[in-house]
Amino acid sequence: MKTRNLVFIIFVFHILVAQQLQGQISIQADDRIEQQIAKKASKQMNGYRLQICFDSDKSIIDEARNRFISIYPKIDTYVTFEAPNFNLMVGDFRTLLEAEKIQEEISGQFTIVIIHKTLIHLPRID
Repeated sequence: MKTRNLVFIIFVFHILVAQQLQGQISIQADDRIEQQIAKKASKQMNGYRLQICFDSDKSIIDEARNRFISIYPKIDTYVTFEAPNFNLMVGDFRTLLEAEKIQEEISGQFTIVIIHKTLIHLPRID
């Protein structure tokens, strides 16, 4: 009987606490987290990248990436996975004209060469 009363009291206590906390959740986080997020966000801007390959076989992506790097060693490459394919994106182009210039130069050398408008990292200055 005592166990049953204890379970009942815990149950009632749980309901009362849940009712009091409903809609009153506050998150306390270290200020450095917000600073890091702002710092990371400030290093990105709107721009363009070229998608030059996609495949479910990562070795094909790696081969295309190595081929591109041998042609343009100073242009950054990005590999992402969107099930079931890996995507190879290249460049951090600020303008559509910059992206179109490289697109024209490599057209026919890769499976596809599609321009995507996306967030990019600040372009290299070297």
